[in-house]
Amino acid sequence: MTNVAVAHSACPRSGIALVIRRMVLCSTFVLVLLSALIQPLSAQDKRDGHYWRAIPETEKLDILLGLFDGMALSESLIHIVIRENYSVCSDVIESIMAQTAKYMDNVTTAQLATGLDTFYEDAANRNIPIFWGTWVVARQIKGDKNVNTFIKELRRAHK
Repeated sequence: MTNVAVAHSACPRSGIALVIRRMVLCSTFVLVLLSALIQPLSAQDKRDGHYWRAIPETEKLDILLGLFDGMALSESLIHIVIRENYSVCSDVIESIMAQTAKYMDNVTTAQLATGLDTFYEDAANRNIPIFWGTWVVARQIKGDKNVNTFIKELRRAHK
């Protein structure tokens, strides 16, 4: 049975077009939400490895605390807006939350700060934004075997 057929049988009253429209709307909303959370405010506010290496330790911790607050806010918004209104998106929501839990649970701001200091010592990593560097460090802490491939992709994307 195809995904569309499954979606149609799960929502027989709404029709296939409505289910597809909801899936597209849900996916679009998630992408917009995530991109809004990770985009810098302007080019001069580019928060990458160059920026990280130039700021004091207290500001580094503030950035990481803000990152954790942003992740908590986005998870709350996902619960409130998407889960309650677009149940067809539950697989996407669960996937996002599982990835966040897998890599961020029990990781401290001190571990991330130290890891980012080390990560940005390598000049090849300095154009990578801090939020991506944070994911790299969290994946390193958790022993992700694919982290080096991830780093290479980030280097290509942020030359």
